[in-house]
Amino acid sequence: MADFWKRFSRNRQAVLGLIILCVVIFVAAIANIIYPGDPFLYSKFPLSAPGENGFLLGSDSIGRDVASGIAHGAKTSLLIGLIATLAAVFIGIIFGAFAGYYGGIVDDILMRVTEVFQTIPSFIFAILLVAIMKPSIESVVIAITVVSWPAVARLVRGEFWD
Repeated sequence: MADFWKRFSRNRQAVLGLIILCVVIFVAAIANIIYPGDPFLYSKFPLSAPGENGFLLGSDSIGRDVASGIAHGAKTSLLIGLIATLAAVFIGIIFGAFAGYYGGIVDDILMRVTEVFQTIPSFIFAILLVAIMKPSIESVVIAITVVSWPAVARLVRGEFWD
């Protein structure tokens, strides 16, 4: 573990990414404290510049606080990312483990299914899935999960072949 942290700390991009992630998690955790109330609440001051009328990052065209929207939106974004990642890893491990452990025809069938999902452009497929389903947080999680699990499945399958 000490070797990992030594190598990690030498990579400036990785350290910067970790710092940004920690800041986003911190802001999301205290969003209700620093911006109590509804982030979609309209004010009498549309298009305020940053720092004017009590808006840290200004307000949008209908008077909503931009900083409040970012802070509260971070909670939703982190939740979607966490759930979709956990679901994709779970499905990928199941597919990859079955394919790698049993091999033969099971491996061939499961890897062909995986390849079908990998041949479709991920972003377009995710947008299509959300458009077909009722647009909601659940549909976004499902779409991200569906386009993310094949890479995990191939990685897990490869580990069984070692």
